[in-house]
Amino acid sequence: MSRPMTVPPPIDPTRHALFLDFDGTLAELVDDPQAVSVPEPVLERLVALQHALGGALAIVSGRRIADLDRFLAPLRFAAAGVHGLERREAPGGEVVALAGPERLDPVRERLRAGLVAAPELRLEDKGTALVLHYRGHPESAGRARRLVAEAVAEADDLTVMHGDNIVEVHLAGMDKGRAVATFMLAEPFRGRVPAYLGDDTTDEFAFAALTDFGGLSVKVGPGDTCATHRLAGVDSVHRWLRGPAGPAA
Repeated sequence: MSRPMTVPPPIDPTRHALFLDFDGTLAELVDDPQAVSVPEPVLERLVALQHALGGALAIVSGRRIADLDRFLAPLRFAAAGVHGLERREAPGGEVVALAGPERLDPVRERLRAGLVAAPELRLEDKGTALVLHYRGHPESAGRARRLVAEAVAEADDLTVMHGDNIVEVHLAGMDKGRAVATFMLAEPFRGRVPAYLGDDTTDEFAFAALTDFGGLSVKVGPGDTCATHRLAGVDSVHRWLRGPAGPAA
């Protein structure tokens, strides 16, 4: 459903846990996924917020955790990568993959064969997920969706997600909502009120999961959502993170 532009209240470090998507939330969307950046003052603010929250801050992203570490250094953080198929329970902890990449081998082969006739599409291999990008080529959205649908036609244990200029396939049974719910079962998140910020359709799973915790869900950017609040874009997220002197939506 569509909700009005209601700016979320400030984070209360004494009671909240903070969950942040990366692309389109902390970092602006760009054509080259490896060319994103987060401004230094925002990184410094995240480090300070993590300390104030007693460590109850996690990044929840479709990205691999190794990529998030590179983009968000020197911040060290708990994380769910590849929509929860990779997990790190605490800063500096071990990254655990919930599935191996070999299950996607047949899909890899089918997609690569199909891409021969579609050079405008780009395949990103995350190991436990495959992402077909068509950013810059909106006319190819239908072709990307057909290629993925055909590649997974004989598999009943895979999930296809449609996001911002992407089609993604990964093993079923995990999404950002389940990832957040799992974090909320353990310290330092347990007993706190979760706040989740995200911009894409894949973040709707997290927004829905927060209802069980009385949480604060924040949609970044336009579009229909089940979130309770909204911020206009990445700049507004950065201002909101700075605190009460921050954003207009």
